[in-house]
Formats: sequence, structure tokens, C-alpha cells
Amino acid sequence: MRALIRFVRWKGAVSLVVLLAAGLWLPAGAGAQPAISLEKKIEALERQLNSLKKELQAVRSEQRAQKAKAASQAKEIGSIKDLKKSVEELSKISISGGVTGIVEGTSGVKSSQTGDDTFAVGSFDLVFEYKPKDNILFVLDLEGIGGDGPDSLISTLSGLNDDAGSTEDNVTVLEAYIEAVLFQDRFTVTAGKIDMTNYVDGNALAGDETSQFLATAFVNNAVLSAPDNAPGVRGRFDLVPDLLYVEAGVMSQDVDANGRTSDRLFNDVYGAVEVGVTPKLFGRQGAYRVWGFLDGAGREVRRSGKVEDFTASGGGVSFDQEIADWLGVFFRFGARDSSNLNYNTNSAWSAGAELSGFIPGRGNDALGGAYGEVKPAKRDSGLTSVSNERLFEIYYRYNFAEDFHLTAFVQNVTNRLGNSRADDITAFGLRLQLNF
Repeated sequence: MRALIRFVRWKGAVSLVVLLAAGLWLPAGAGAQPAISLEKKIEALERQLNSLKKELQAVRSEQRAQKAKAASQAKEIGSIKDLKKSVEELSKISISGGVTGIVEGTSGVKSSQTGDDTFAVGSFDLVFEYKPKDNILFVLDLEGIGGDGPDSLISTLSGLNDDAGSTEDNVTVLEAYIEAVLFQDRFTVTAGKIDMTNYVDGNALAGDETSQFLATAFVNNAVLSAPDNAPGVRGRFDLVPDLLYVEAGVMSQDVDANGRTSDRLFNDVYGAVEVGVTPKLFGRQGAYRVWGFLDGAGREVRRSGKVEDFTASGGGVSFDQEIADWLGVFFRFGARDSSNLNYNTNSAWSAGAELSGFIPGRGNDALGGAYGEVKPAKRDSGLTSVSNERLFEIYYRYNFAEDFHLTAFVQNVTNRLGNSRADDITAFGLRLQLNF
């Protein structure tokens, strides 16, 4: 722009010089020019100068417009950069969750006890995740549950509804932790308020009470005895990525049952370890786990007039295997040391399968069935001989959409609490689940 202005000025100066030279400094012999001719030349020169001034003003106006446009563009670029930065920050935050509604009824409960009844349970989870870096994750999980379900009236070792009653209509912080992935994604460490069952005794076909089996004995092994969510630390090391891992964790317990797991931080430690293999057999995904636990709560029991301090240990296995595109199977077994009488279960096993896509046009629907037995500790039954409590559950999950489904289920319990004379109990109902 400055070069253009210099050119205009130079053009005017040259024109002026040319006119003066032509009109005033004629060569000798040309004769004197009339005064009127000289005035005309001066007028022509003035008109040309005025024209040059207008051109110069237009150039300056254009220059000011270009500067204003450049300033506006710079401001827009700054706003875009700020927006991009905000979007990048927001992309580090994700919100997900689920809403569950269950209606469940019972059959076979004597009127002299509680009688048959109908129960309604509602729950929701709201999970906030913040990922400031690729290898760092903050998680906050809020949960609210209303309704106690049949377990509030019917005593079993297996548990009929694993989704009911845990927050008593209050919203609680289910989990709150920070997780870091280190050493080229080979080592993961988690610290905060954690759920040990998320890391030990997992199962792809029997581990989610909102979409799979509802009974507690099928969600986790009945002898795992993991405490309620509490402060803890968990670590996982992938010895061979996607094939072999070792996982371990420790956490506090609420042995006083006062709802405060931090008042005696790590005084009563629960620890668990798991070794897992996740091969693809004939191209089919599977997972095979061996786990063990040590409950250091040191519960006191009085036996033979003497107060004794007990810790409990135990272990088990869990596997799930895809057999075909439409079929997967699972199995669990667990046992604890038989000398410990602090718990009401001694051993437990379960097995089951899930079929999907067997109805034409309903490829996302699934039919699941499982059977399991729990061996009670003799001191809880009050019987000279005990029988294993037996549990059967079957469900059909009808998918309206990928994250929206309705499940019909039926459960049957025999030998409740190890008593072969106890009446059989049947529970049945519907579960509606929406994930987002």
C-alpha cells in the first residue's frame, strides 16, 4: 500500500515537471507563448493535480479499510482460537450413566412368614470422567437407589436382587478415583474410592445386574466377600498385552457399620489379587482368571467361652468363553478356609450361558440361563446337616435400541440357607434399562 502511495506521488511530480518544461521552458526560437495559452496549461495542471489528490484519498481510504478488515480478521482468529481451546477442554470431559427400573414379585412365601409380595426398585448412575492427559483419568460416579427388593423380606445366601437397596433412597458417591496408565500402557494404577469387584472376579457374561443376571450370586462369587466401596489402591500390570495380566488391590473396610470408611483408614484391610489369561481360542475371545483374597478385618467371635480374632482367606476361578457368534458360556468357583466361621458361606459355584441372535430379525436380543449352588457354614444354619442352597435364573433381554432394553426374568431358590425343608421360592419380574 505504501508503494502505491509513493507511485501516485511520483506520478504527480513527473507530470508537473513535464508540464512546466513544455509550457515555460521552451527551446530558443519557438517564440513566446500567449498568456491565455499558459493559463490553460496551468488550469489543466491543476485539474490533473486534483485528480491525483482524489486517487490518493481513495488509496488511503482503501488502506484504512484493509487495516480495519485485518483487525477484524485477527479478532475473529483470536475468538476461533479461544473457541477451539474451549472445545478441546470440553472434549476431555465425558458424562454417561444409566437408569434402571425393576418390578419383581414372589411366589411360594408362606403367609405365616411374610407372604408373597411385589417390589419396585429404581436406580440411576451418573458418571463424570475428566481426562486432562491421554494417560490420566479422573472418575466420579454418583448413584441413587430406591426400593429394597425381595431380599429385605426373604433371606437367602445367593441374593435375588443385586441392584436393590444399597443407598436407601439417597444419592451417594459410589466411586471417586484417579487412574494413570504408565510404562507404555503396560501398568495401570487406580487410587481413591473404588469397587474391588470391578477388578477381581470379573465375567463378561455374568457381571452386570442391569443387563445380565440379577441375582447377586451370579454377579460375583458368593464367597468373594468384597467390602462396600471404600478408599483403596489397585494396580494392574499387563505382562503380555492382550494375553496375560496380574491385578491386585487393597482397600479399607467399614467394620463398625457406621458408614464411614475413612475413620480407620487401612486398619482393617481387604486385599485381593488376580491373574488372568485372555486368549482367542480358534478365533473366539475368552478370559480365564484365578483370584484370591485376604480379609484382615479381624472380626471377633466367641467360641468355647473364648474371644478369638479371625481373618479370612479364600480364592476361586472365573472364566467366560465365546463358543460361536450366537453363544457364550461362563463358570465360577470359589471357596474360603473352612476353619473361619465369620461368614455364612463356605464355597460356591455357578455356570451358565447366553444365546443371542437366534430369533430372526432380533439379532440384538439375548436369552441367558444360569444355575449355581452355595454351601453354607454350619454355624449359621443351626442344623446338624446342611444342604447347598440352589439358585436358577433365566432371562430374555429385548432390545428396543442399542442402549435401551427390557428384560423379563424368573428365579428359583431351593434349600434356602442350607435347609432342605425350607419352601422353594420363585421370583419373577421385568427390568427396564436405559443407558446414555
